[in-house]
Amino acid sequence: MNDAPDAVSFGLLGGTVSYGLKRAYLRVIRDLEEALAPHGLTPPLLAALSIAAANPGIAPARLAAAMGHGRSRAAPLLDRLEADGLLERRDGPDRRSLGLHATRAGDLLLRRVTPVLAAHEARMTVGLPDGARDALAAALGTIAASDT
Repeated sequence: MNDAPDAVSFGLLGGTVSYGLKRAYLRVIRDLEEALAPHGLTPPLLAALSIAAANPGIAPARLAAAMGHGRSRAAPLLDRLEADGLLERRDGPDRRSLGLHATRAGDLLLRRVTPVLAAHEARMTVGLPDGARDALAAALGTIAASDT
């Protein structure tokens, strides 16, 4: 509990992982949105481009699942990345499927935002004791993977 005079009690939610994650997510996403905006990206666009670049030829449905989105929510992101020349759809191995590939411009943009993302991560984890950042990332990965 925060002992500051203007502190608000979260009652039953105080100290819970789920509400703590929600509050942290809102802070993290606001900071990331501000950091990415000058590069013409949003967090979902960055996620889609990053996953496509790391998994050349990934099917759109698989990318959407990896992002935790349905196909209908991922499609506009992929359309935007393609329109911006950052991603391309190519025929897949069976000619009925498509694979996603980051373009050279997409790869260059990812390289440009790498230090932006690193600075964001540093801001979000400032004050964490040594090793806590890696432990937190691992714990969040475990929570996220438990849905699959």
